[in-house]
Amino acid sequence: MIIESLHIKNFKSHRDTYIDFDTGISIIMGGNGAGKSSILEAISFALFKQHTSKKIDQLITIGQKRMSVEMRFIVNGRKYSILRERTKTSSKALMKVKEGDQFHPLVSGDRQVTTEVQELLEMDGDLFLNAVYVRQGEIADLIEKTPAEKKEMIGRLLGIDSLEKAWKNMKIVLDKYKDKKLRLEGKIESFAELKEELNSKKEQEDNFKIEIKTLNREIEEKIIETKLIQEKKEILDKRGLEFEKNQTLLNSKEQFREQLEKTKKDLDWQLTEITRKEQEIDKLKPKLSRLEVLKSLEEKGKELKNLNKDKERLINILNDIERFEKILTDNEPYYNDYSLLNNDVNSLQYAKDQFEGSRVLSQQYTARKLKVEAKMNEALEKTRDALEKSNHILNTHFTSVEELETHLSTFKPQLEAKLQKTSKNVHEIQKELSNLQVKNQDLEKPIDELEQVKDRCPICKSTITPEKRYELINDYQTDIEANIVRSNDLKEKLMEIEAQKENLDLQQSKIQSINLGILKEYLNSVEEDNKEIESINSNLKELQEKINILEGIEKDIKVKKSQIDGIKGKYENYISVKGSLESLGDIEEHSSHLNEINTSLRDLKKKISVLMDIAGESIENLPEEIVYLEEMNQKYQRLLGELTQKDALIKRQKETEKLIQETLEEIEDINKNIVELKYNEKSHERVKNEWNLKNEELNQLTGKKQLLNGQLDQISISIKELESKIESFQKYKKELNNLKDFLKLLNFIRDLYGKDGVQKDLRNISRPLIEEKTRELFERFNFEYSDIKLDEDYDVTIYGPTGESSLDMISGGEKIAVALALRLGITQVLSGGNLELIMLDEPTIHLDAYRRQELIDLLKKMSIIPQMVIVTHDTDLEDAADNILRIEKEKGTSFLVES
Repeated sequence: MIIESLHIKNFKSHRDTYIDFDTGISIIMGGNGAGKSSILEAISFALFKQHTSKKIDQLITIGQKRMSVEMRFIVNGRKYSILRERTKTSSKALMKVKEGDQFHPLVSGDRQVTTEVQELLEMDGDLFLNAVYVRQGEIADLIEKTPAEKKEMIGRLLGIDSLEKAWKNMKIVLDKYKDKKLRLEGKIESFAELKEELNSKKEQEDNFKIEIKTLNREIEEKIIETKLIQEKKEILDKRGLEFEKNQTLLNSKEQFREQLEKTKKDLDWQLTEITRKEQEIDKLKPKLSRLEVLKSLEEKGKELKNLNKDKERLINILNDIERFEKILTDNEPYYNDYSLLNNDVNSLQYAKDQFEGSRVLSQQYTARKLKVEAKMNEALEKTRDALEKSNHILNTHFTSVEELETHLSTFKPQLEAKLQKTSKNVHEIQKELSNLQVKNQDLEKPIDELEQVKDRCPICKSTITPEKRYELINDYQTDIEANIVRSNDLKEKLMEIEAQKENLDLQQSKIQSINLGILKEYLNSVEEDNKEIESINSNLKELQEKINILEGIEKDIKVKKSQIDGIKGKYENYISVKGSLESLGDIEEHSSHLNEINTSLRDLKKKISVLMDIAGESIENLPEEIVYLEEMNQKYQRLLGELTQKDALIKRQKETEKLIQETLEEIEDINKNIVELKYNEKSHERVKNEWNLKNEELNQLTGKKQLLNGQLDQISISIKELESKIESFQKYKKELNNLKDFLKLLNFIRDLYGKDGVQKDLRNISRPLIEEKTRELFERFNFEYSDIKLDEDYDVTIYGPTGESSLDMISGGEKIAVALALRLGITQVLSGGNLELIMLDEPTIHLDAYRRQELIDLLKKMSIIPQMVIVTHDTDLEDAADNILRIEKEKGTSFLVES
């Protein structure tokens, strides 16, 4: 499978990321947490809907409602497209195949798409990830981990760990069926007890049936006795009800008669009172004739008083008007002068307002000028300091930024070239030292073997003489010593070059601290500040002319205001009196109104005289006389109202007398009915008690029968259950035999999944395949190794020019080569040998600097796999890349940086 493109929307931290994948090595670069590994997870999600989140909803970007992953890829020369979408509540999946120039739908739905991908790739999601996806630290683990840990890791990749898990889970299933077997055996053992219990229950059933039959006879006899008493009781119940009904009605009529007697007595009293009130009205009527005359006389007196008040008020107003007119005449010249001066001040104030802002603006410009000058001086000081520091670093005496820039444009490239050359020399010497170390290790091994075997060549196994043996050891030793001498020379040279490199690094670090950009910014700032100061000076000159005019206006306003203050009192007196005079109204209108009041007073006095003659008697205390007569009138009116009830009371009196007579007749008829009933309450009570006693006895017998029937039903149910259990005994026996056979089968299956079963077979089958694929990779990588062997624990043994070696016996670079080849060999086996894609997640993690460099060198040479995707934050891997994809993250959103 070759991936062509990937488009992810709202997937984890990726809002909208589109990636075109090419063949060769594609490096996905970015810092920790930038969202690199999410790209590999999106590929796994698109193909198999597999992900690392606890819940699938957590794949959706926070704050978004929908996410989607769309991937295009090639398998066996055909192009396919997969789209998976997800919301909080629903999902969608669609797979298409390209026919001609267009993609056509192939299958839809999550499960159907996943099944189609599995059939197309001939592997499920777990196998795909184990085959194609090399997780963080796997290559380092193949070097550093113990044999047991490496065995567990390779077992996980091959899927053996799932067999181990199945073997462990089978024990849970076995334990479950063993418990069932024990329960069945217990049930079968209790069979004899069940038969005894059944016989006992049947005997109890017979006893209950006999007892119920006896009770039925007793109940029938008791029912006959109860019915006879009940008939007698029903007759007495009927008479008792009739007696109570008549007695209640009699009591009610007696109470009604008593109430009517009380009502009649009350009506008689009320009529007597009305006769008395008629007599009182006749006495009050002659005295009320004076009331209206006295009230009119009181009203005219009040009117006379109000007219006198109005007359006095008008006389005062006319006097005030005459006095205010004289004051206005005296102060009118001052009022006119004040108005003219005030108009002049307002005109000058308007002119002042036109120039008032000039003074404030001048102050603002002056303050701004001081700030700009301070800023310019600060920029100049910073420029001088930066230039001085640069001269100190470079040991120069430049007086301008331009001279410094010209010098750095030639000096920096020369320094970088020297540093690059020195770094290259250090790397070459380190590489040669490492090779010499490995050669010495390779030379020491045959020396040890020659010292042990004595008379046999360790390589060809032929017999050798002691002289030949000594000669070989001496040759090996001479080579080792020569290598040691060379190593010492190289180490001295390395120290010398590293010292030079350190000095160059220091110079470069110092030069990098020189920031020409900031120096230029300082100079630009000074230039801009100078321009601004010139503009401010020009504006200040214009403003000063306006300020001079403003000061002249302010002087004129001060003189005018002094004159206004001198006549302000007389002006205010004029305004005050004028307002008062206007509020008093017209003098002619007031004079006319005064004449009208004098006329009204003469007419009113005549009317009062007439009313006093009509009243006749003395009216010295008029208000008290009126109050007394009004109280008498209220009493008179109240008595007249009460007299209106006289006819209604007489009518009610006659109706009450009639009702009393009718009620007496009804009481007599009720008493006759009570006598005719001949009801005896004690006889009735005795019959009721006898009936209750018989009924209670019947209920007791019926309750006892119901209890016995319930117990009989319960025993019958128990008998049926026991018979069913006894009948199922044969079924339990048969089920137990079947269960024993099934347990044998489960134990056999569990043994198959065990370490000595399929696990062992799978290891034995996969081991030679992995060896074969890894051996092929040795040849394709041009390694010096000729063969590789894996024992039962997947411990590695390799064969090279020096013979057989373990991983511990070879150099760090060789370990990396073997580990990479072994991991790719496992991948080839899992993919069926048709490997087109491999994905590596942080392959250099947990490796030291030397081994990391060796792995990078190997990846640079790798061309045996059509497409390789590497996720890393290691910038050294960029040298191995055909394509570089940079991922960055800002404000929680990951995105692809355009290269």
